[in-house]
Amino acid sequence: MNKNKSNKLKGIVVALKANFLIVEIDYKNFKDHSFDEFYEKIRLLCIRKGKLNYQGLFIDVGDIVCVESIDYKNKRAVVADVEPRQSFLKRPAVANVTLVSICISADEPLFDMEQTSRFLLTAECANIEPLIILTKIDLITNNDLILYINKFKSWGYDCIPVSIHNSQGIDSLIERFRKTKLTVLAGPSGVGKTSLINHLIPTVSLPTSVVSKKLKRGTHTTRHVELFAIGNGSLLADTPGFNRPEIVCEPSDFAFLFPEFRTQLINSQCKFRNCLHRDEPGCVIDKDLERYPFFRENLEEMINSPLPYQAG
Repeated sequence: MNKNKSNKLKGIVVALKANFLIVEIDYKNFKDHSFDEFYEKIRLLCIRKGKLNYQGLFIDVGDIVCVESIDYKNKRAVVADVEPRQSFLKRPAVANVTLVSICISADEPLFDMEQTSRFLLTAECANIEPLIILTKIDLITNNDLILYINKFKSWGYDCIPVSIHNSQGIDSLIERFRKTKLTVLAGPSGVGKTSLINHLIPTVSLPTSVVSKKLKRGTHTTRHVELFAIGNGSLLADTPGFNRPEIVCEPSDFAFLFPEFRTQLINSQCKFRNCLHRDEPGCVIDKDLERYPFFRENLEEMINSPLPYQAG
């Protein structure tokens, strides 16, 4: 019997295609082995059950779902329920993310401190661990590479420098990804996210773009979020490139999104409890830190904005 209407299985949404969901399920979960081939994982083309649409439940890549009415022969099913999310990244929309790996190129396009900070703040707002991946390090000197690593360390972040041309850092990156359940690759267009995935997972062969010589930035190649296996139980998401992520935050919480400020605020206490870390007397934040001018500029915009602030 190819269709089993009583059997319900759990799986993860790995892609969205038009009005359909692609759900991946481990073959060990199947009680009806009627496949002609042996599959380690099976992907089902699914529609949503009517009640989910009625309830207004959104389903995104990374969501854990329950499927039923499984048609084993044609690999189709119906998504009947969605489990609560452990985390959610709004842009790109991915659920249950455990690591946000922000790809920043050392050159072509040039490093942009403000842009990099916006991506880091996106992860901080979602309370998801961020990691910086510095790509195209074959285009810079070793001294410049050391400066980059020290810069990110002063911000409070780990950095893995990589090059797909000489495979430098690739083994360390794979090891890091395989320790994480769901990693999202984010970053501006043209920094090499898709090329990196093709290098890490050669069977994927995603289309890549080149950096515009006129604009000095990349063109959008990836249009949709999709998850790819990179180890036993570890998934990697390629995401569309965009250059100005939106950050929604209250002025009083903004400083805590910066690790270098957060450390000072945890170890010491400002004189006033409602300190916004501008020019208040007794503020403990070091105003000479590299990212303070960026923090201050955005903080002023938040304070003067009549609506909930969106940096972007």
